[in-house]
Amino acid sequence: MLDLLLGREARQRGYVLRTLLAAFCYLLGVLIAEVAVSIGVADKGPARVFQGAALTAGLISYAMVRWGWTRSFRDPAMTMTQMLVGQTLAVVAYVLLHEFRGALIGLSVAVASFGTFSLTRGRQWAMSLYALLTMGAGMLWMSVRDPMNFPPEVEAVHFLALLILQFMAALLGAQFGEMRRRLRNRKRELEVALDRIQELANRDSLTGLYNRRYAQELIDHHVHLKDRNGRPLAMTLIDLDHFKQVNDQYGHAVGDRVLQTFAQQARQATRDADIVARWGGEEFLIVMPETSADGAALLVERLREALSAVAVSDAVPALRIAFSAGITAHRVGEHTDQTVHRADEALYEAKSAGRNRSVVA
Repeated sequence: MLDLLLGREARQRGYVLRTLLAAFCYLLGVLIAEVAVSIGVADKGPARVFQGAALTAGLISYAMVRWGWTRSFRDPAMTMTQMLVGQTLAVVAYVLLHEFRGALIGLSVAVASFGTFSLTRGRQWAMSLYALLTMGAGMLWMSVRDPMNFPPEVEAVHFLALLILQFMAALLGAQFGEMRRRLRNRKRELEVALDRIQELANRDSLTGLYNRRYAQELIDHHVHLKDRNGRPLAMTLIDLDHFKQVNDQYGHAVGDRVLQTFAQQARQATRDADIVARWGGEEFLIVMPETSADGAALLVERLREALSAVAVSDAVPALRIAFSAGITAHRVGEHTDQTVHRADEALYEAKSAGRNRSVVA
């Protein structure tokens, strides 16, 4: 039943619920008009016009929000529009139903509170000002036109009460608006912080490449896609040659620079769709979707050529990065570990054959 009335989408249900609350205010106005007509203190014709306008406004606003016609609007709940219509109808009812003026002042304040949880501070004050100006104009006009039913002294007291109540409603609404703004800012800050934490958790702190844990998740995803669509997928496992000697001879600072330089050149040599990960120590894994083993071999050789021309450290100008690589293509149906193991075996062959070379499994 609730799904039929409010819809199933959580955010949309909130908009519809607020619209129903506004419709309840319209219905309250209709009920007051009906009582006024029944006891003879309101003309039937104008009262019926007012009731028709209130019911039409409630039905149209509910239908538009409930069936999603306002989803593209900046405010899908049409808060400002409904408040403007509600305040205008409250003024009309105040003029027509003089015996119930006190209740209609309360209804005007209820309309002002409708925007407490959605309007900005400026719009909340603007709506309260609109209510004061329109209702005040109605009070002044009727006190001049019909002083018997709208005594000027009584209307002055009514306006003073309306002024105080609208000021309180606007002040509270503005405070709620400021709270909402701070909560939104805090939420954005938390989202940025969480994204940063996630990024740090997924990246190797030294090279900026994906770490082994996260790379494994990405590889499993690509392997699943490959098994489903049959497109080629290649992997290459790379080991930097004589890296321990670099650390021992030139120090860990130069060794770190070697790792960072390799990572930078690997990112430049690969595509955005490729996965470049630090697999452990001086080992790196590159996964290339939509690429055959021969295509991966060409990329690896381009990377080798680029590294041969890059000076790693000013402290050791002659130092260049050399590496051995094992290349393979993933086979449909096999586990990721099997593919990586085959690349590792090819890497072992490359190192056994003298290093600084690639072997395709």
